[in-house]
Amino acid sequence: MGRNLCKRFGPGRLPYASRRDIGGGIAMAATGLLATVVWFAGAWAIAAKTGNGTLGFTFGMGLFFLPLVLPTSFVVGTLLWRKLYPEENRELYGAVFGAMTALASLAVGSLGPALFLAISNVNSGAMPVSEAAGFALLLIPSFVFALVAAGWFVIPLGAFGGWYHERAKATA
Repeated sequence: MGRNLCKRFGPGRLPYASRRDIGGGIAMAATGLLATVVWFAGAWAIAAKTGNGTLGFTFGMGLFFLPLVLPTSFVVGTLLWRKLYPEENRELYGAVFGAMTALASLAVGSLGPALFLAISNVNSGAMPVSEAAGFALLLIPSFVFALVAAGWFVIPLGAFGGWYHERAKATA
């Protein structure tokens, strides 16, 4: 049923979705979209309930991270399904690939914007290279914070998305 539903209404209609690698990338991008929307909707609901004035910030951060998560999930998922695809235990490997894709998305989401800012400041001369290196070392806790704040939800959902993608292909 999952494959028929996907082919009729969902991502299965996209170009090259029937290819193993592109299909894996599309599945991971869809899972990344779901994880981002659900996590930020939950954070937004908590912010709305507490009424502490962070509602706009939470909504803005959700909109900021979507353009980072979707391409990262697609590219990492495509590369994993292209380069490391096994012949047996596909559902298990799908779950592992999904978790790895979620972990990569958390890394890009937490480290990417700050690294981009540091590189931009070094190129413009506003920050010396030694200061940028120190700044980069200070970014490591941001990835740990992302793992604690969202990893408990995003990584298992990524694993489920990869497992389900492989299961849907096997039952079709």
